[in-house]
Amino acid sequence: MQSLTELLAAFLADGEHSVISITGAGGKTSTLTSLGRYFKAAGRSVLLTTTTKIQSPSIYDFHTDFAFTDEAEALMHEPVKGQSVFFAQRHIMDPKKTVAPRLEVLSVLVRRYDIVLIEADGARGLPLKYHTQRDPVILKETTATLAVMGAAAFGETVDNVCFGFDSSAVVEDRFINFLISDSQGVLKGARGKTMVLINQADEKPVSIANISCPVPLVTGSVLRDEIYERHGI
Repeated sequence: MQSLTELLAAFLADGEHSVISITGAGGKTSTLTSLGRYFKAAGRSVLLTTTTKIQSPSIYDFHTDFAFTDEAEALMHEPVKGQSVFFAQRHIMDPKKTVAPRLEVLSVLVRRYDIVLIEADGARGLPLKYHTQRDPVILKETTATLAVMGAAAFGETVDNVCFGFDSSAVVEDRFINFLISDSQGVLKGARGKTMVLINQADEKPVSIANISCPVPLVTGSVLRDEIYERHGI
């Protein structure tokens, strides 16, 4: 039986070189880490990074062989097949976070690795995201986009679970359809092959019967590496 990670990897990286931007909310870092481990095991050279903010490798285990927070070290490192590298800059004010490298540095690095996985959005730990003018930050080199939503939001009030959107309404299929279709919603800025993942469906079962999505959609659990439903793939 195909795992969720296998499905995502096969869809998002179908060539020799892939730059995958992960946006939205509800499991971006977990998904990035899972895909990084998968591609490393498959013998690819892998870079994990961000264009916004991401947890520091000093407190979160990205399961990489190297973790750099200095651009000189990252630029000096020679990628190796079957090896993964984390790189993001130190956050001056918050030691628990790292921040996006300079874009000109990222543009150099993305050409060196077989697989580049980018956390390209932030949602302060909430399961849903409604974008502002400045996000997500999608590199022009992006070949595929994975837009993540968290099923943990279902049945909760929008105010409490959706970053960037104020409403006392309850999250249900209609609000998910709004986030998928709206210009500031989960698909904003998507480049290349695009998929929507509704993660955390092990916590709250989700039916996609009433969800309309213009790109392939899958519900599942990154934690359990399980697929529950899929559409368009």
